[in-house]
Amino acid sequence: MKTLWLIAGAVMSAAGGSAWAQSVAECGPDPVASYVVTYLGEDRFGVAVEHAVPSNRWDLAFFPLSDRPEGQAESVRDLSAFDANGQPVEIAYVGEGGWEIDGQGAVRLSYTILADHGEVDWGADGPGKDEVGDHFDDSYVFAGHAFFLLDWAMPRCAVDVQFDLPDAWQVTAPWPVENGVYRIADSWSLGQNLFAMGEDAARTVQVGGLNLTWLMDKRLGAITPQVERVMAILPQHYRDFWGQAPGNAFSVFFMADTMSDGGAFYDSFAMRIAVPLNRADEINWSHTLAHEVMHLWNQLGRAQGRNVPELEWVNEGFTDYLTIKMASQAGILDEAMTEQRLANLIRRFNLARTLSPEVSIAAAGQDKPANWHLIYGGGGLAALFIDAELSRTDPDRFGAVLRDLQANAGDGYTFETFMDRFDGLTDGLASQVYDWLDMRPSNAEIVQRLGRYGIEAATFGMDEAYVRFEACGDARCAPVFLAAR
Repeated sequence: MKTLWLIAGAVMSAAGGSAWAQSVAECGPDPVASYVVTYLGEDRFGVAVEHAVPSNRWDLAFFPLSDRPEGQAESVRDLSAFDANGQPVEIAYVGEGGWEIDGQGAVRLSYTILADHGEVDWGADGPGKDEVGDHFDDSYVFAGHAFFLLDWAMPRCAVDVQFDLPDAWQVTAPWPVENGVYRIADSWSLGQNLFAMGEDAARTVQVGGLNLTWLMDKRLGAITPQVERVMAILPQHYRDFWGQAPGNAFSVFFMADTMSDGGAFYDSFAMRIAVPLNRADEINWSHTLAHEVMHLWNQLGRAQGRNVPELEWVNEGFTDYLTIKMASQAGILDEAMTEQRLANLIRRFNLARTLSPEVSIAAAGQDKPANWHLIYGGGGLAALFIDAELSRTDPDRFGAVLRDLQANAGDGYTFETFMDRFDGLTDGLASQVYDWLDMRPSNAEIVQRLGRYGIEAATFGMDEAYVRFEACGDARCAPVFLAAR
């Protein structure tokens, strides 16, 4: 499970500091850029873009692979640029998914996208096709940043997109549309979302204050009831916990693949699920699906629309723990699976002692792949211990604290501002737990602390961990902060 690497390094360096803080309130009524997408046949799409003012650089996200060193850029063909007088200007590929123009820049681009993304094994040493693109059944799914060349330094104002597609085709996207024009209020939302084009019909459900629209690869049709159960139950529990819906419309895309994983975007996310389908993998993908839906709510570790590396343990670890908590309370997880999920948090943290021995939990986000176990295990245990301690006096206090943190996030937290407010709301408990975990407590210390909260645990080495809830009459009972509501 992963949230999207929002923008590759080359894009971020091109964007510059001033554009990041651009607010919609400073935008005029007209779009800063307009795109027209045309299906050309034979897995090819034409894209034309016109800018309100000249631009000098455009980017795609950059996920290089050993056998595809320029990543997504290798799908771009016939790129041309034109100045304000309609005269062609020279545009050069500068590497890492970027193109540049010298001089006064260009106001119009045209290019062709070869929809070959689904033929690439992006999961081998890359992000997975859930964060790039796929072609299944009669649909083409793309991450916006793999399809639309974007000037990330332009104001974060509205962009328009129109689609010129065959009559039987439809567009599945989280953007509002009126009279055939998709008006996207924040230009970054164009790149940081998934969309699909094709003949396949999407499904929409209304739950938890959301319109959830999903498109599913027909090879996954057998798991539709399980997907519907998760989507019909959990969003309402998430809304009850967070106090509100995170938005109005979200799009979800399910792709068949050789492994199960997911990627979250601004108002959409993708799941790839291993085929052939099997019941054991359902344990994996159902949790991943619930985790990705939780990302729509948990925005505590993001600022200005991007993940804050020093808060990646909150982005991922808190999201994973809250997914376990809500799924347990909603009855999606039974008691035995809830225990196993909690044991996974302990196991990951134990593995981090060996794999990330000199890395602080906050610094782990600077290299997420290398410190994956510390981010998920450390962040997950931090959320568990804080929730468990607060629940001694009030089982709902942890939720109230997170709602306060979210409501007062403003443009987003740094590690310091996040911990300051967290400590203020928990009488210093947040830092006490964080500092304790950051010192890498022993297995015995973790077991002892869990025992305070009605969780019996045992470990062996760094890769075995077992959890059981304490006896409650003739059965075992989840502690109050995990018990069904």
